Amino acid sequence: MARRMRIEVEGGLYHVITRGVGRQDIFHDAQDRAKFLALAAEQKLKLPFYLYAYCLMTNHIHLLIERRVDDIGRIMQRLLTGYAQYYNRRYRRVGHVFQGRHKAVLCQSEPYLAELVRYIHLNPVRASMVELPELYPYSSHREYVGLDPTTIVDVDPVLRRFGPKPLAARQRFADHVAAAIKLGPQSHFYASESGILGSEEFVDSMIHRLGEHDVHAAARRRKELKAAQGCDIHALLALMEKHFHIPKEEICSRGKNPHLVYAKEVFIVTARRLGTSLAEVSNILGINASTVSRRFDAARNRMNGDQQMSVDVENVVTEYGLR
Repeated sequence: MARRMRIEVEGGLYHVITRGVGRQDIFHDAQDRAKFLALAAEQKLKLPFYLYAYCLMTNHIHLLIERRVDDIGRIMQRLLTGYAQYYNRRYRRVGHVFQGRHKAVLCQSEPYLAELVRYIHLNPVRASMVELPELYPYSSHREYVGLDPTTIVDVDPVLRRFGPKPLAARQRFADHVAAAIKLGPQSHFYASESGILGSEEFVDSMIHRLGEHDVHAAARRRKELKAAQGCDIHALLALMEKHFHIPKEEICSRGKNPHLVYAKEVFIVTARRLGTSLAEVSNILGINASTVSRRFDAARNRMNGDQQMSVDVENVVTEYGLR
């Protein structure tokens, strides 16, 4: 049997599927599903990603996610752990809720984005739970066609493919979905042996990137090992001084110069990535731990739109790992 590959690509489109352990039910009522969506909204704020579609069936879940900075694996681990804890508390049980690791198929956006949204929304119809997708209250379809307000779903990138005018686009989208109601299971949307869905050129390019990814993953493991052994915060400060051409004393000062503030944010993110505690960072910068925590969260949010900060953090982490 071919080894199932996992590849994390920033900006990659992923069809994520997860099932209840032993194919048992993971949702029993509207409250369960509302809790799952609330947890997804929470993680969307903490580890930003685009959510293009969802469908919460009785014993499994479909999500269509575009990755931004954080790995799909990390996003799903937090989301599913949070729901499992809620589920076990509510139903007074212990043990696993989900069956092993989620499946994440990396998909080519063109021409698959709208096709995947349609496939996901038609799951309840194919399961003979409803006759029409808009009759199922636990998918994002009703948000797309304007029957429910938009919540955590990013509908605009998909609807724009159906025209510039929102009302007309919603109708064309509804027609697009309705046209596939009588189609078969379409298992190619989730049964890819390689874990990649797309043209031959797309699959080949992703497999090539997977080789590079393995190299980078090994480097990350080396960094994580160093972090587990403890970060030498003074050595990290020396690297910051070299990288930003700012004396260590200034990085640890209360200066407000924009370049200095930027360097300080990179230092906080890097120190935390390398396993340094909030207390250690607080002590060396001379600010309280709650301020460090706020700056860390602000810097991570900034990294979502500031590619340079992500590059600077990675460069410093790499230099620290090689020192």
